Amino acid sequence: MATDKSTTPTWKQYNRSWIVKLFLAIWNYIGGVGIMLWGVIKAIPKKTLALFVGIGHCFQGLWTRFIRGDWRTKLSYLIMGFGCFSRGPKQFLKGFLLLFVQALFVVFMVFLGAPNLAMLGTLGKDTEHYDDDYNLIKGDNSLTILIFCVMSIILMMFVIYVYIKNTKIAYDTQKRVEEGKPLSNAKQQLSYALNDGYHITVLALPVLGILLITVLPLVCNILVAFTNYGYVANEPHYPPAQLFTWTGLDAFRFVFSQSYGSIIWRVLGWTLVWAVAATFSNFFFGMFLAMMINKKSIKLKAFWRTCFILVIAVPDFITLLMMSRFFGYSPESTLTGPFNIIMRDIFGLKNTDWFGTYTNNALRARVMVIVVNLWRGMPFTMLATTGILLNIPEDLYESSRIDGAGPVRRFISITFPYIMFVMAPQLITTFTGNINNFNVIYFLTGGGPDHNVGGTVIGDTDLLITWLYSLTIERPQPEYNNGAVIGIFTFLITSFFALIVFNSSKSIKQEDTFK
Repeated sequence: MATDKSTTPTWKQYNRSWIVKLFLAIWNYIGGVGIMLWGVIKAIPKKTLALFVGIGHCFQGLWTRFIRGDWRTKLSYLIMGFGCFSRGPKQFLKGFLLLFVQALFVVFMVFLGAPNLAMLGTLGKDTEHYDDDYNLIKGDNSLTILIFCVMSIILMMFVIYVYIKNTKIAYDTQKRVEEGKPLSNAKQQLSYALNDGYHITVLALPVLGILLITVLPLVCNILVAFTNYGYVANEPHYPPAQLFTWTGLDAFRFVFSQSYGSIIWRVLGWTLVWAVAATFSNFFFGMFLAMMINKKSIKLKAFWRTCFILVIAVPDFITLLMMSRFFGYSPESTLTGPFNIIMRDIFGLKNTDWFGTYTNNALRARVMVIVVNLWRGMPFTMLATTGILLNIPEDLYESSRIDGAGPVRRFISITFPYIMFVMAPQLITTFTGNINNFNVIYFLTGGGPDHNVGGTVIGDTDLLITWLYSLTIERPQPEYNNGAVIGIFTFLITSFFALIVFNSSKSIKQEDTFK
């Protein structure tokens, strides 16, 4: 049968159609993310109201239980656990635990919480100094005051929750006594904690750890952004020798509109370029490497996979330090790296400053950190992709071959969608991780090559996280408040990609199916 050439699409028509579809898919995805973001913004007032309503529900019935309770229940409003241990030895363990929480909280507030909360407005009055006889006089420490104030507030929220539960337990115990029902003894309470209430028992310590190790530093970091903690206006504010105070939004104005205003957007631009390049180069090269090794014609598959797995086995900082020395360059030939020596002695090429440290070549430095990151990151993608490829049903490929699909069409229609569906969450996680990828930049280039922008030294390969490290750790006069502002800014960016983009991926929307 003759083919009607007028109805057969040419390669250019097919290619244009493919490009249009890709563009429309990207446009629709960006539009979907924008709609989701707008939905989040619109939901903030409702969620805030729901939060306060939920808090109100916690206090619901507090007054009613007091009115209807007997004298033991009423006294438990003053002495936590009294409504339990006053009713006999069976409830002693429960009552003792509640009383222990209250006693511990009172001791903490008397000796640490209340004195520091009283200085929250000023963050201290007297600095550490020497008297006329050169005796050290201890003063206030603004940072310690801030930390203990945040800790006190967190503990108060926790104790308020336990206090409300205490009133419910006391009233429920009273009702059981009035109805003639038996009270649970210590053995039954322990049995409940290890069976039906096992999730509470197991999660109690991790939640406490999250509050003290994650939430406490995070809140303190946010609050530091509203102070002058650091070297501000040519004056040091480092406790205990000096105090720092609240300055409102001054640090935000300084970072975004004054001397750092042009720098932060430049660093942010490179951070996003780096995150995109590092993520997708590792993804695509790792995927194609896995596909090559997985081909039936390739022999010694286990050997080739083991070669790349060895890269993962070596600690990151060792690999990066080795690479920085291997491609090292110095005007002094004795400090030149092995790669330059090989290229010079064998091929007659001159020494090259691969990381642009001495030649201020920003483009070369940025390309090199992406290439080195490709070497250390590609094996992770290869391993994950290998597992996916081994689980793609062979029937799909057989059906596509019968229908006349070639290798490219099979990859576009079967392999790539299958890989993307499974790896999309990991891809998004890797992207957000690369935004905060401190090791690669710090151990390879240290953020350099450095140059001066408006009187401030900034590195061409600096990410937001390495710039923050430079501001707060490496400088002779650390700027902790400005670093806190950059930390908040970085947190908002990573949160956007980690939450908004993650939830808009097909892997989450269709997690129970694959189409």
